[in-house]
Amino acid sequence: MDDSIPHASRAAGVGAGTPRYLIFFFGSLVALGPLSIDFYLPAFPTIANAFGVSVFSVQNTLSAFLVGYGCGQFFGGSLSDQIGRKRVGYIGLSVYILASLALALTRNIEQMIVLRFFQAIGGGFSTVICMATVRDIYPVEQLGRRFATVTMVVLIAPLVAPMIGSYVLPLGWQVVFVIKAVYAACLLAAYRVLVPETRPGELSHLSVRSIFLQCAGVVARRVDGRRLPIRYALAMALATSVLMTFVTNASFIYQEYFRVPISRFPYLFGLSVLGFMAMNLFSMRKLQAHNAARFFRRGLTIQICAVGGLMLVVLSGQVSLWTVVPFIILMVSTLGLIGPAGSARYMGFFTQLAGSASSVYSTMMFSFGGVFGALTGVLADGTLVPIVLVMAAVTTAANLIGLTLPAATRQPASVQGS
Repeated sequence: MDDSIPHASRAAGVGAGTPRYLIFFFGSLVALGPLSIDFYLPAFPTIANAFGVSVFSVQNTLSAFLVGYGCGQFFGGSLSDQIGRKRVGYIGLSVYILASLALALTRNIEQMIVLRFFQAIGGGFSTVICMATVRDIYPVEQLGRRFATVTMVVLIAPLVAPMIGSYVLPLGWQVVFVIKAVYAACLLAAYRVLVPETRPGELSHLSVRSIFLQCAGVVARRVDGRRLPIRYALAMALATSVLMTFVTNASFIYQEYFRVPISRFPYLFGLSVLGFMAMNLFSMRKLQAHNAARFFRRGLTIQICAVGGLMLVVLSGQVSLWTVVPFIILMVSTLGLIGPAGSARYMGFFTQLAGSASSVYSTMMFSFGGVFGALTGVLADGTLVPIVLVMAAVTTAANLIGLTLPAATRQPASVQGS
């Protein structure tokens, strides 16, 4: 039986060949990323004590995951253009399951860093196909709201993951990784049975050289004579890196610096997620093709203002939960505007290279997040200063790129590149 979606259905958007539950499944699959990150955040001090290392050493496992996730997304998206979306998804989920089980048997922090890297490669393979598949199925004018719907489902993970992690922690930090393996196994079973193939391919089409050529084609893509697509990708990746820098340091900020009990950590962390969800809900209702560019630039502006306010609080010495948390919530919330609007603009420039386009953006996003998160560890001095300075530099770069993008959305006169 052919489980691929006909080209006509893909071109027309949701049709008879496209199950309506599909968008929610892809949200659940993309949630594997934040689940892999946020689920074990409350366990950082426990893991540090178990291995006899500092919390900053445990943070290196998160930085390794982000870099590995970026690598997995780089190769996974382009491979899915060649050999099919589902084949790449199967490989990724299988690697993720095996690495998660191995992590539960880890004996030292060095092993954990290496295994987290390989776990991330599997996660990157299995989740990068989601953005490309959404682009396969839905027309350009629906992309903003569809990406916002995926994001809304994804946000359930960081909202509940730290809470579940803190509750199961008394059973041992190893249980966290076993639960991740079970979740991925359920996704693999559902993927096999419920999800159709939207871009069939053959193993004979596999070419590593083509991966780099495809990604080079994405970078070189010009719209009306300008490289607008890669600018959107860079600005989005940098803006998202602000969030990832916070997530990397969330355990230190709340549990170490402010001495928040582990039972309260999920709730403080969840406030930021709720803000993200609220802004994302706004995007779901208001985002259209004609206002995506404007929403994107406004999101960047709000983010730099929030980070600027946080920096002033920290540098002035007026640091408390009451003065820090509101700026963190606002800073994180802006991604609910930046992400859907930017994704709609960026992915709307691609059809045949949708997988490669997703790879380029995702690779930059997670690689930047890993690098900047690691940088805060290198600069760590026991205060919040290095963290906010890195965030300020990153959001400034995102806004500078954003200023080079059009303030209004219009149909491009010409698109150059493959």
